[in-house]
Amino acid sequence: MGLSACYDIRMDSDRMRLKALEREKLEKEKAIHPEFFPEQAWVDDKELLETLGIHIPNKENLPSAYLKLLPSDFIVEEETQTGYQTDTLPERTALTGEDGGTVYATLVKCGLSTIEAVDELAKLLNTTKDKIQYAGIKDKDAVTSQEISFRGSSLEAIKNMRSPHFFLKDVRPGKGIVMRGGLNANRFTILLRIGEDMEDKAKMKNALEALERVKNEGFYNYFYLQRFGSPRLNNYKWGLSILKGDYEKAVRGLISDPGLREIPFFLKQREEIIALAPDWAKVLARLNEFPLVFPSEIRVVGHLVQKPTDFLGALMKIEEQVVLWVSAVASLMYNRKVSAYLMAGMEPPRTLPLFLSPDKNDWLPYMEDMENVGIFPPNFNTLRSFQRISIMHKEIETKDKPKIHAAEVIAEGIVVNFSLGKGEYATTFLSHFVNLLNGWPPKEMNGEIIDLKKHLGQEPLEKTLKYFETVNLSKKNE
Repeated sequence: MGLSACYDIRMDSDRMRLKALEREKLEKEKAIHPEFFPEQAWVDDKELLETLGIHIPNKENLPSAYLKLLPSDFIVEEETQTGYQTDTLPERTALTGEDGGTVYATLVKCGLSTIEAVDELAKLLNTTKDKIQYAGIKDKDAVTSQEISFRGSSLEAIKNMRSPHFFLKDVRPGKGIVMRGGLNANRFTILLRIGEDMEDKAKMKNALEALERVKNEGFYNYFYLQRFGSPRLNNYKWGLSILKGDYEKAVRGLISDPGLREIPFFLKQREEIIALAPDWAKVLARLNEFPLVFPSEIRVVGHLVQKPTDFLGALMKIEEQVVLWVSAVASLMYNRKVSAYLMAGMEPPRTLPLFLSPDKNDWLPYMEDMENVGIFPPNFNTLRSFQRISIMHKEIETKDKPKIHAAEVIAEGIVVNFSLGKGEYATTFLSHFVNLLNGWPPKEMNGEIIDLKKHLGQEPLEKTLKYFETVNLSKKNE
């Protein structure tokens, strides 16, 4: 049996099987308690954004637009020296060239985050995740392409890696590795599905005028919601606990803190599950009922079953998540500072540093906010055990000017094709001219798969969309 066939079976028996089981459980619970499963949509409006330090004027006069109704509504292509590479399936040709100890490939995926895809690849190749490197984390609910590198795995094994959720192409030998943060830019092709607001001429006019203004003047470069762990939007709280050295509070928060956008069923689950602590075996048993919903919680609690008071060790089991939590604290401080300038009628400076820096001058812009949450001056000794957290000077451009390649109003909404530099959020850009909708889609919204590139007169995505047809699913069908 070939590796690709083996992997497809594994996907069916692991992720796809677990997803089906979880859905079956949730359908049974919904039949008993429909009140725990409201068909609810959330809007990234002024009130919500300002809880995360994001201030954008005139939000109330912009149309609402649903983002990522299907993964293929949100296409991300990493810019490398070889260009943008989403469109073509991998060719099964012989690979030649000197093997320098590294194999490079383009990972094209749908319905998996980069972290999840790397986990799956590491399992299949019987290697460790640190042997697989990438420049940046790409969205889960999207069709994305990015360069990755493998150390210690054969060319032949890697070129056969594929699953319903991803494939590898442009597989080639080389030397070195892909460096974290080592990309030039990301190119986005996004459909903003607009429902009833398509008929509101004033709002649509405001949106198009705001888009033109952003094209000419740029937009304020906030860290957007995904930085804060959507849908829960509270990972910065756990980062704060870690910065204070309270690892137990961080663990308990991960398990129990109510998410801003979690359905009531899971809010209730979290409340019941944490009540079982410190009987971590019982906690683990409950979490294992929904392994795809609670993956980080399961890894943390699995450690506590063996070492019930080793909360630092438990967090080290999800170090990649801890990095994001601590970064979210710095992001919140940065957002608040940019907003403070704007609300005072002032332009922010061209750049602002993040406070995760050994330079005390980088802390000063945030002193008041950091004092309010009890982390000034910061004690970076609490982070010493987490090798992946970098304490270094980093300046962030407070305003960015996207390269808008194309924009078109179609029957379903607005299609925008644009490029942003690394570390800049597409959703931040989009939020300057629409109010983004998430959660349960409006009933009247069309859920058809649309080849966005074909609409813009670019190379069609027909082959890629066909490959991902089993996982490129509308949220209307969830």
